[in-house]
Amino acid sequence: MGFTGFLLFLFLSIIYSLGVSSSVYGGDSGDIILASWFGGVAHPPGYPLNTMIGWVFTHLPYSASVAFKANLMAAFLMAASISLLFLIVEKLTKNFFVSLSVSLILAFTPLFWLYAHIIEVFQLNILLVAISFYFLVSWRQSVLIKKVNGIHLKLAFLFIGFAFFHHQTSVLLFPAYAFLIFKTDKKIIKNRKLIASLVGFFTLGFLPYLFIPFAALRKTPINWDDPVSLSNFIRLITRGDYGTFLAAIHTAGSELKPRLIQLVDFFLFVKSDFSIAGIILLAIGAAYTLLKERIFFYFVLILAFLTGPFFLFYASFPLVNDFYFGLWERFALLPYFMLSIYLGFGLRVIYNLTTDLYTKSIKTRLLSKNSRNLLIGGLLLFFPLYLVTVNYPKADLSKFSIGDWLGYDTLASAEPNSILFIYNDTVTFNSQYIYYSQNNPDNIKLILAGRLRNLEYRKQVVRSFADLKYPDDFLESSEADGSKYIIELIHSNIDLYPIYSTDYLPQINGYKWMTVGLASKLVKSDSYSKDMLIGENISVYNEFKYKDFKSSLGYKHYITSHIQGNYYNSLIKLIDELLENGQEDEANIYLDKATSLLPEAKGAYVRLGNIYFKNEKCAEAKDNFEKALSIDKRDWRLAEILSDIYGKCLNDGVNAKKYFDVAKELKEKIDSGDKI
Repeated sequence: MGFTGFLLFLFLSIIYSLGVSSSVYGGDSGDIILASWFGGVAHPPGYPLNTMIGWVFTHLPYSASVAFKANLMAAFLMAASISLLFLIVEKLTKNFFVSLSVSLILAFTPLFWLYAHIIEVFQLNILLVAISFYFLVSWRQSVLIKKVNGIHLKLAFLFIGFAFFHHQTSVLLFPAYAFLIFKTDKKIIKNRKLIASLVGFFTLGFLPYLFIPFAALRKTPINWDDPVSLSNFIRLITRGDYGTFLAAIHTAGSELKPRLIQLVDFFLFVKSDFSIAGIILLAIGAAYTLLKERIFFYFVLILAFLTGPFFLFYASFPLVNDFYFGLWERFALLPYFMLSIYLGFGLRVIYNLTTDLYTKSIKTRLLSKNSRNLLIGGLLLFFPLYLVTVNYPKADLSKFSIGDWLGYDTLASAEPNSILFIYNDTVTFNSQYIYYSQNNPDNIKLILAGRLRNLEYRKQVVRSFADLKYPDDFLESSEADGSKYIIELIHSNIDLYPIYSTDYLPQINGYKWMTVGLASKLVKSDSYSKDMLIGENISVYNEFKYKDFKSSLGYKHYITSHIQGNYYNSLIKLIDELLENGQEDEANIYLDKATSLLPEAKGAYVRLGNIYFKNEKCAEAKDNFEKALSIDKRDWRLAEILSDIYGKCLNDGVNAKKYFDVAKELKEKIDSGDKI
């Protein structure tokens, strides 16, 4: 079986490598790629093991983008995890075909397949957990047959230690591990020598963190918290920047309803990715283990529940846009792996029932036993084959480019030798990736505005951009709101460099912010003109990598939509500025771009409706506001506007009353607190 697992690993590595992205993806993927390439310190808690392995991949001697080499690592990690699943299920079910089928089912679910094409920290975590799981199962089986292999338990603790120190969410596995170990051998709790040994093996998982001070001393561009001192090292590994034991400071919520929505969304994800057939097999497998392998049933249940529904309920990501869905979906990877154990037992039940039915119904020996098993086992492979045909377009990222485009176009929005403040994970890390992988050809001073509150990052800025002027208190140890340092940096350098920002736009006396591409430029109020606004945007948009907003990008993932949303929001900002200037004809050009880019977003239709209504083009105004309301059926203001258009502009009292009633009903729901 070990050789078969190796062959499966090779097969999946080849299949996965075909869809690997040559572009940076989104979220914090760009940070992971650059940390690997530079051998630096990634965002908290640092992920040193991921970085060391990633350094090897990103420095392999063949011609490809840095992103492709880093993303290729994900393909190998996921292929290895699936191969481990094959070995685990084979140990549990003693059935080659069942093990192969369940492994391929998980391998070709959209989520697992997608994350075999872009690097994150979750892939390594799954592999470490899978190795630990394999050794734990091996130890349990050795105890049950009274041929105890203690080294397997120690190895299980070693790799769960690596997993925990790599990704803190692995702490959620501990209750299930404790349950299975105690139920397998109650005497362990009295064996102090063994417990001490297990603790020792577990703490070996901390060893990769010895790399962190070494990496920090090298002062690479990716050097979070500069952990050369003990206090900074502790801050890094405890995720002090985010809030220890929080997914992130800004994601924690206390209301019950949003938390319950997490659970509903998780089950909808499982249903969508595994299909109804998969759900049925999961249910059959869970029922079988409950009846035949009760201890193992509860073990897997605890694992799947704590890593899935419990964690998502606890983390409470605000699922209000594509970015948060893209962030949220990654946390379903580990519970998917756990649920696949039930899936394996479900397939074994189907295999055994089919075999029994064949044996009882067909008296003559048309096939030998081996041929019969091969036939029935082969039938099990139709399910993963079906998943391949359905999910390949969803997972293939070989032509994905918009991640790189976002980085290029953000930098292209600022002129050479300027200061550019950037915000938000995807914009920040994708821009950083292009900035460093292309050696900053335009000499832009790229500043991560959100990190200016951190003294260690401010020191890094001073080292990187010695030619800038800094306020006197810039290197004081106190931590303050980053906006304070942004304003001070602007005042110190306003006469020396052009200044751009992608988000926060503080008011500066005598200046105003002008929308330019994906950023805003600080210009003197008395030099601002309509022609300047038009001219600079024409120039910038002509330089964009992503300029054909009508072109198809293939299957839309959450991150793809999130990136398109950045372009869309910038277009809306520019449109509003043009309309404020009375430049309707020019605004219409960019409104056409916006509706082509995201036809499912309401903002452009609202603005088109306002333009038509202002020009007394009632039918066109009505059409655009109705389109906007069809996109957001909860916006009572749109219904109220439509009531006015029908009543005052189209003289249609029936529809005017209809929309008046709709607006009233929607507003009452909001006033009564019935918010969705």
